[in-house]
Amino acid sequence: MLSKCRVLYFNIKGKAQLIRLLLHDQGITFTDDVVDKKDWPAMKPTLNLLFGQMPAFWEGDFHLVQTGAILRYLSRKHDTYGSNDTEASLIDMAYDGVEDLYQRYIRMVYGADFENGKAKFLAETLPDLILPTLQKLLKTNKNGEGFLVGDKISFADYHLFQFLDALMDLSASACLEAFPVLKAYYERIKARPNISKFLASDLNQKRTFNNAGH
Repeated sequence: MLSKCRVLYFNIKGKAQLIRLLLHDQGITFTDDVVDKKDWPAMKPTLNLLFGQMPAFWEGDFHLVQTGAILRYLSRKHDTYGSNDTEASLIDMAYDGVEDLYQRYIRMVYGADFENGKAKFLAETLPDLILPTLQKLLKTNKNGEGFLVGDKISFADYHLFQFLDALMDLSASACLEAFPVLKAYYERIKARPNISKFLASDLNQKRTFNNAGH
């Protein structure tokens, strides 16, 4: 019997969304706890979080921070880390590659001049670099008709889906029409029953993707 799981993060999607997607998709019951941004400075010293950062995860008395570590722990337990060491290594590579591109988006979102930064990001960075690279990555496995690696979903897929979801929210009209393999992938993952139910929930709908208001 799996110990009760708990995720703690701000009341946004952010990096905790990857963990939430995995837990919901795999049917793992968990408590989705939030910290109000204004309460964080006072609450932070009381939580004894290593590195002083969220998201944080508990399974019974076992505690982890760092998104990648949490995802890998859950993936080893719930069969979302490939079928062998080779696939696990490819999943690690895919996750890290998606993260590198995701950080470009994060720097833009939290930049000093969001509106001008957004315009350049949508006109240049997204269509010229990010989306072509992500589609190329996806097509390395069965021409992009399934998952990033092998025959089953992995924690790298949750990262890619969450990134695409954030980009669609940023500007749906500027995103995936020119990248049909990515678009089909996004719709497939979004249609997975537990993910679809979670995304449609009031709790998820009320959350922005980040603290910048997008």
